[in-house]
Amino acid sequence: MTGVLSSSTPPDGGDRKRRQQRPLTPRTAFRITLLGFVTLSLISVLIVRLWFLQVIGGQAYAQRADDNIVRTIVTPGPRGIITDRTGKVILAQNRSSLDVVAFPRELTGDRRKRVMTDLAGALGLRPKALLSAMHRGETFYPYQPAVLMRDVPQAVAMPLAERIRSFPGVQIRRSWVREYPQGTLAAHILGYVGTIPADDWAKYRERGYQQNDLIGRTGIEAEYEQYLRGISGQRRVEVDAFGDQVGREFGTRPPEQGKNLRLSIDIDVQRALESQLRERTELYNADGAAGVALDAQTGEILGMASYPTYEPNAFVRGDRRAVTRYLNGERFPLLNRAVASAFPPASTFKPITAIGAMEEGILDPNQLTDSPSKITLFKKVYKNFQGASHGLIDLPTALEVSSDTYFFQLGKQFYDDRWQKQGYRDSQFGFGQKTHIDLPSEDAGRIPTPSWKAEHFSKVYPDPDEVEWKGGDDINMAVGQGNLIVTPLQLARAYAAIANGGKLLTPVIGQRITDQADRVVRTITPARPPQSLDLTARILNPIHDGLSRVTHNGNGTAIGVFGQVNTSGGPSVSGKTGTAEAPPGKDHAWFVGYAPSDNPRIVVAIVVEHGGTGSVVAAPAVCRVIASYNPTKFDAGLCGTPSVDPGGGD
Repeated sequence: MTGVLSSSTPPDGGDRKRRQQRPLTPRTAFRITLLGFVTLSLISVLIVRLWFLQVIGGQAYAQRADDNIVRTIVTPGPRGIITDRTGKVILAQNRSSLDVVAFPRELTGDRRKRVMTDLAGALGLRPKALLSAMHRGETFYPYQPAVLMRDVPQAVAMPLAERIRSFPGVQIRRSWVREYPQGTLAAHILGYVGTIPADDWAKYRERGYQQNDLIGRTGIEAEYEQYLRGISGQRRVEVDAFGDQVGREFGTRPPEQGKNLRLSIDIDVQRALESQLRERTELYNADGAAGVALDAQTGEILGMASYPTYEPNAFVRGDRRAVTRYLNGERFPLLNRAVASAFPPASTFKPITAIGAMEEGILDPNQLTDSPSKITLFKKVYKNFQGASHGLIDLPTALEVSSDTYFFQLGKQFYDDRWQKQGYRDSQFGFGQKTHIDLPSEDAGRIPTPSWKAEHFSKVYPDPDEVEWKGGDDINMAVGQGNLIVTPLQLARAYAAIANGGKLLTPVIGQRITDQADRVVRTITPARPPQSLDLTARILNPIHDGLSRVTHNGNGTAIGVFGQVNTSGGPSVSGKTGTAEAPPGKDHAWFVGYAPSDNPRIVVAIVVEHGGTGSVVAAPAVCRVIASYNPTKFDAGLCGTPSVDPGGGD
């Protein structure tokens, strides 16, 4: 029927169905594909990231989480103990102490400034000092606590402990302090301990040190650091936000004490030596003094001292005023004059000159030689000490009276005959070179030679004539003057070689290293074996004779000191005085002696810097030191104290 619509089909239903079934266009398909790809990529990135966080980085994040609740507590290990040769007198030990430490990682930014400012008030320190300590710790060892104050007094530590929660990241730690119970005794031998210098930190870190460890800075403490150092222990504990332990403890490693060191020092000799150096310096208004006592047969150091001295405990206590005084003192109290200062040996060098002359065949010890009050050599007048005239004398007598004009003539003969072996010969006694003692900072002294003079004087004198080796150089050197300088240790070593028959020894202070059960870990031997100087009896006998006459005969330069010792049954002492010119001040006073003369056990060399003459100033000190040694013990009151030098001797 025309004009009638079917009821089953909407008027526009066919068009809508056709629109719903319209096929995808290429553009639409591309958009859908791109959207799916981006979605899949994001999901993939998320999966990879989650895998990385959980699998690859999981361990690191777990460690970081543990670090938030686990703290490493370091317990310093005490250093080894140092004793005298008997093992009974303790020279260096440790005592328990308390340190205030802080953890740089737990205190940063404004929080660090606030806590350090508050803590400074409680400790009586400046905030700047605490912040500086934190910065050093953060720079060198950020995972270890920085020491803010060592050896905190109980009066400070107890109130601080009660308020410790007010200072997050701060802790009071038990530690050890080095202590020198004998005060200044053997200070220059022992040295002291201190913190690791910033410039040396990398070197010590490679050896397993931690930034807060204390090390030997000078002396024996430094020389035997590898044995004396303690090994720090550590334990890891769970802590709360205030640093208090709240959980288990794990990973514990106990601290280890360092090895003990026994020295060769005889405590009676050491005390006597230090007492005499102090007395001589103060009595004669000298600049300082130094001395060495050693075993003539082994080279072991029985005593060594320098004056002025210092208190090693001042460095441990951090006594800034005292340390500043030591560092800036006009008389250099930190300087070990016994090994690190060199002086002209003066007449104590005459036996060395005589030995060289006999070896070279230019001296017959029995030949009589005139010793006038003055003599002209190379158009220059050379005078005897105090203008004395001794007439015709042989070598032993020349040593007895310490004749300068006798030895001036030997110096001229060295020059005239062009031997020029004197410097080489003197070096055989160890002059001009280090002794290799087990102490740091040793001076080598100086043996002048033509080449040395040419090199050094050319820098000062433009005239070639001034740098040429001349007869006066050999003349001055023959009596221990001029450009020749030696240390007290070198001179004691040379006299030990004369005393023991020609055996040049390497001095040594350490005897043995032991563990805490007193088991020997290492027996210390000299750095070099004894060296034979091949000195025959023909050479040594007149030297021994002359050195004995110095202390026994009426004209001997030291008879005023040793006369009563000889007549009272004391040990026979041999030796030599020396008075070294040291313008513009007073002369340096020397004496070197050994005893007993026929079987030497001890050699003592003492110099008093700008003190006066050797016979008056130095000889009495050597006498009293020899009196303190058990194998040569006698009443020190027998040692004479002359007020003036005997006529003609030095």
